[in-house]
Amino acid sequence: MKPQRRSPNSDDPATPRAKVRRFPIRTEEALKNLALSYVSRFPCTTDKLRKHLAKKMREAIDANEAQPGDGRKWIDGVVATLTRVRVLDDSSYADARAMTLHRRGRSTSLIVRDLAQRGAPEAAILHARATLAESSEDPDLTAAARLAKKKKLGPFAKVQPLTREVRMKHLATLARGGFSFDIARRIVDAKDAESVAEIEELTRG
Repeated sequence: MKPQRRSPNSDDPATPRAKVRRFPIRTEEALKNLALSYVSRFPCTTDKLRKHLAKKMREAIDANEAQPGDGRKWIDGVVATLTRVRVLDDSSYADARAMTLHRRGRSTSLIVRDLAQRGAPEAAILHARATLAESSEDPDLTAAARLAKKKKLGPFAKVQPLTREVRMKHLATLARGGFSFDIARRIVDAKDAESVAEIEELTRG
C-alpha cells in the first residue's frame, strides 16, 4: 500500500512551510517605509533606488504579497513622494558624492564616471562639476596632491631621490587616476613634500 501524501497545510512539523518574510510588502506605504530605511542607510540616486525597489517588488510578487500590476504604480508613487519632500535629490547627492571623492584624491574624470555609474542624471553631474570648480582653483591639482600623499608618491616616497623606474611608476599611478601628464609630472617632480602641501593649500578654495 502506497503511503498517503500529506497536504501542504498539514500541521505536521516535518511538513515544509512557506518562508515568512521579515518585511512583507503588501501596500505602497510598506514599500515607502522600506525605501526610507534604504536611503537613510545608503544615500543614492533616484535611478538606484528605483532598481532596488523593483527588486523588492519582484520578491513581494513571488511571495504573493502584491500583484504584478502594483509594481510600477507603487514605485512611481514612492519616488514622487520622496522627491517632493527632498529625501531624494539627485543634484544634492551628486554634489556631496563628488566632494567626498575629491577629498579622497579622485580626479574629476573618475568622479564623473562614478556618478554616471550610480545613475546620476546628466544635469546633476554637470552641477557637481560646477561645485567642484567652485571648491578649488584647480580641483585636479588639489586631488592629485592628496592622492600623492596617500599613496606615498613623488616627494612622499620613503626613498629619495626617485629612480627613473620608480618615477615612471608614480607617474603611471596618477595617470591611471585620471590626471593629466602635466599635473602628474608637477606632483611627482616636486622638490619636497612641503612643496606639494603648498600646492594643495594654494589651490584649495
